[in-house]
Amino acid sequence: MARFRSLPGAALAVGAFVLMVLLGAGGASASALWQQSATATMTVTASGTWSAPVFTTPACSNVDNANKYVSLGYSGFSEAPTRLTFSAAGTNGVYGPSADMAGPFGTSGTVALFGDSTIFSQVTTTPATVRIVATFSNGVQATTTVKVSLDIGTGNKKIYCA
Repeated sequence: MARFRSLPGAALAVGAFVLMVLLGAGGASASALWQQSATATMTVTASGTWSAPVFTTPACSNVDNANKYVSLGYSGFSEAPTRLTFSAAGTNGVYGPSADMAGPFGTSGTVALFGDSTIFSQVTTTPATVRIVATFSNGVQATTTVKVSLDIGTGNKKIYCA
């Protein structure tokens, strides 16, 4: 406050303010100056069209005569994913551990899923539902599922498209 008093004309300004309030002239504006509050509004508009990447239904193929892996084909992306994450659930619907597969990937392609993958370590019933999550460079994700059958209890780690 001492700094304000040292300004030239400060006393005159305070006196005029008090006089305006006491006389009631300019009371509303004086009160508004005395109690300021602010509200900000922001409007976001999108230019162009953008949609999140979506899997087309993955194609499962039995390409290995020994049935040690299946080939999962994917497509439908406008950009290539940076990572694919796999997890599996038995008929109870509970997903177990996940495993990441790093690229490079294309906007469409195939990946091999092996019957001895760690994602099947907690699957005790068949068919299994495999969840595939594609992650893109901007953090957006797309998810799909595919069913596979496993030879459970035999130890041979065979996998088939369901």
